[in-house]
Amino acid sequence: MKLLILTCTIILISFQISSSQSNYKGIALKNINGYNAGDTIDIFGFKQNSYGKSSYLINAGTYEKYVSSAKLELLDDDLDFWQVVWFENQSSHINSSGWQTDLRSTLRDDFYEYASQMEINGLVFRDEYLEDYLRQLILIMHPQALIKEVPSRLNILMITAIKPEVFTFDNGTIVITTGMLAKTRSEQELLSILSEQTAHVVLDHNLMNLTMEIRNESNAEFWSTFATIASAVAMEFSNIRFGTNFHASDLVLTGLSAAAISDALVMSAGASFTQEQKERSKYLSDTFMEELEQREAFEYLPDKEYMINISSALSLIAWQEYHHHNYDQAMRYMDRVFELGIASEEDYLLRAKLTRTLSNTYQSNAEALRLINTALAMHDFDFVEALAEKGLILIRLGEVAEAREVFVTYKEAVSVMPNIPSGRNATWASRMLIKCDQLMQKR
Repeated sequence: MKLLILTCTIILISFQISSSQSNYKGIALKNINGYNAGDTIDIFGFKQNSYGKSSYLINAGTYEKYVSSAKLELLDDDLDFWQVVWFENQSSHINSSGWQTDLRSTLRDDFYEYASQMEINGLVFRDEYLEDYLRQLILIMHPQALIKEVPSRLNILMITAIKPEVFTFDNGTIVITTGMLAKTRSEQELLSILSEQTAHVVLDHNLMNLTMEIRNESNAEFWSTFATIASAVAMEFSNIRFGTNFHASDLVLTGLSAAAISDALVMSAGASFTQEQKERSKYLSDTFMEELEQREAFEYLPDKEYMINISSALSLIAWQEYHHHNYDQAMRYMDRVFELGIASEEDYLLRAKLTRTLSNTYQSNAEALRLINTALAMHDFDFVEALAEKGLILIRLGEVAEAREVFVTYKEAVSVMPNIPSGRNATWASRMLIKCDQLMQKR
């Protein structure tokens, strides 16, 4: 692999040999200061001058010396793309400033606090199938450990939020929202997003942007406020799927507060990148993607298989858009699912609700009934919410007696379910039974 030459300005890379161990080795092509041609030599740094000529830093006995790349060939069989990027760009910073342990410790603490609050308040999106798929992408991008003072690896943390957003922590954690995942349409698009964030991590952009004077001004106050907001918006997203009432006001609050939380964290974690940093990371991402596509055994997943992998995030965002009253946007997400033929029971349920919400013709109501009957027949989750929806659709179609029977079944189901919030509980079912009796003039 050729070393990437990423700048025309002089770059000096030099490790303190007495206190740092070389991560790289090279083969002497000629006799060099006590080394014979063919000897393996530890390499401690790299530089390139304005004319494009590169040199490697070696230990020449009692002193350090830069040797022309014409005399020394880097052994890089074990280096992946991003390790080479780090070697070319970050070694000089480590030499001049050290690992900046205190600053990195602050950034690690920020991550632990953030991840803890997200987990405690139920805002981490959990789907083991999707998580495993994302791990596979990580192994494609950067299978080796990150070069950090505290060794770590790339990791992805999914957060439940409509806002399409992605940012990084210094320890290699890429935070991506379900909104961002749902926005993507192909594996290539997602890999491009993740590789751009990887570039920020490798180039230590979080560390460069951390302004301790601002960061330390009210650290305890910041995290106290953060925890309060996160706790206030925490909710059980599973309520959607189990047919209990999903309050629209809670959803709106969640969406707005999640955005506020992430915006605050982006600043705190040094992830508010400059335009120059974004352009540099985009360039590296594009370079990586070009190299990836040239690998002999590599192929992107077909779009349908990709959509199957992220379908849980797509479905969740569609439900959130529905409860935000963004019905057309929710239907667009459902269109993608149905066009690919990967709809589940909850997708049929949501599409039925959207169809009833967006139209009131005989044809649309009949289609909504077909969708809800399909959902009920699938038995993926046996949502009781589907029964309530079917009853409402039948009333629209004038089938009040049949609707009453459905509401009786619904009431029996929710009566034995614990922790049903007000909205569509047994009391609501009783009211719907009364309404049916009134429509049939039995009251």
